[in-house]
Amino acid sequence: MKQKPLFTNIESKHLDSLAIRDLGFHEETLMGMAALSVFHANEDLWKTAESIWILCGTGGNGGDGYALAHTLYQEGYKVKCFSTAPNKSEAGKFYESLVSKTLGSTGNLDEFYKEWEEAEEDSVLLVDALLGTGFQGELSEELKELIETINESDVFFYRLSLDTASGWNPYILGKEEKTNVFVYADSIEELGTRKWENVGFIYEKDSIIPRYYESIGFPIKTHLNEVTFSNRYYLEPDPESAIQSLKRKNKDHKYSAGSAIFYGGETGMEGAILLSEEAFSRLGGGISKIFSPSSQISSYVLKEDLSKMSKTSSFSDLTSDPFFTKTKTIVVGPGLTQYPQDLEGWTLPEGKKLILDAGAIPSFGTKLPKGNQILLTPHVGELNRMTGKTHGSIQSAYDTLIEFCPQNKVYVLLKSFVSLLVCPDGPSYIWESPNPKLATMGTGDLLSGILARYLSLELSIPESVQLALSFLDHSKQLEEPYPSAHQILKSLVELV
Repeated sequence: MKQKPLFTNIESKHLDSLAIRDLGFHEETLMGMAALSVFHANEDLWKTAESIWILCGTGGNGGDGYALAHTLYQEGYKVKCFSTAPNKSEAGKFYESLVSKTLGSTGNLDEFYKEWEEAEEDSVLLVDALLGTGFQGELSEELKELIETINESDVFFYRLSLDTASGWNPYILGKEEKTNVFVYADSIEELGTRKWENVGFIYEKDSIIPRYYESIGFPIKTHLNEVTFSNRYYLEPDPESAIQSLKRKNKDHKYSAGSAIFYGGETGMEGAILLSEEAFSRLGGGISKIFSPSSQISSYVLKEDLSKMSKTSSFSDLTSDPFFTKTKTIVVGPGLTQYPQDLEGWTLPEGKKLILDAGAIPSFGTKLPKGNQILLTPHVGELNRMTGKTHGSIQSAYDTLIEFCPQNKVYVLLKSFVSLLVCPDGPSYIWESPNPKLATMGTGDLLSGILARYLSLELSIPESVQLALSFLDHSKQLEEPYPSAHQILKSLVELV
């Protein structure tokens, strides 16, 4: 699997200590490397600015800002540096002193406001180096006022934050009693590590703000062997493998090409289970059968394709069907409005994999089936219903699922603008590739069928999730601005 490690604030601090204490890095060196990385990564951006202002805090993030100011000045850019107070770290003091010598001075906040009042509209590129990822306290009134000025002013045509947007705290999103005041960064430069707390950073509707990772020589690989690493990863898109995996081999027969059972589609909602099965079969699945509580299911299925199998059935009757013993992949839920009672406490036979979606996502207190290869695919509302908790961020959902998944021995794929896969045995994976094309009815049913297709190839659940999401990502290329689920499926079928 293509994946990159994600580090929490605490883990990033451990890395910092590891680099300095055990490997002998000087903190000034790390700050200098961070500044150079940010400078070179944004050379085209600097050229667009009449003036660059850097706001520096008192910690390591402020030190990075001073180091960047020094580099920009030496490279010929018009740069001004303002600080909330003198820097507290030795390395930060070094660069603060260096900037005072090279730029002539650094301004305080009173001077910042004075210059801001005189500046022209869209004339300043602002670099936010106020607060690092380690800041978790309450903002002072002074900082709140400063951040609100930054966000509301038309002087700043671009706001770039170092490491994180100052004040950003995903753990209080959705909690009405608290207000999260943070810099509305246009982009974030993550320094040394990819930051878990930045995942899902958003302030504009339907738009994740870009974050760029800059390597500065941190001992990431060394740290992965430490017990302090929390086992979180980015899933990287793998579009080519997603396509190649679906192609049938010459020696395949109908079962080795992939077999699956689909259960769902109550009366009036048969289309959901039909779409899931269609995705499976049209993407190369060898054999499948639809079971449904609807008495009309066979007429719908045979109308579309006389070669397909279907049966009106309860879930418990499904398990006694001869086809059940022959297939290893089962999808339950599309087109159901309530959780099948037969699923409560049911034991998934060894060697089979089960996907629970839509109506098969249980409510809080309902017993889940038992097994070691069960994947639930809720959206946020279904997750809230399933756990009895409200979640305003990916981080808060993770905190719930990291307990829920091991306790229930299930995998959970949370479907949102950022997708989160939490496994029962430790690792968790983030998919951060928003796709507005999928914001349409039926794409959840489509995903269930695609997941079933990859699982039928004897791939693990994490591998199947990565490939399914990578495959669906191809739909971004559709010219149709608001494609239907069937249009999306048709375009995907053409790829294989």
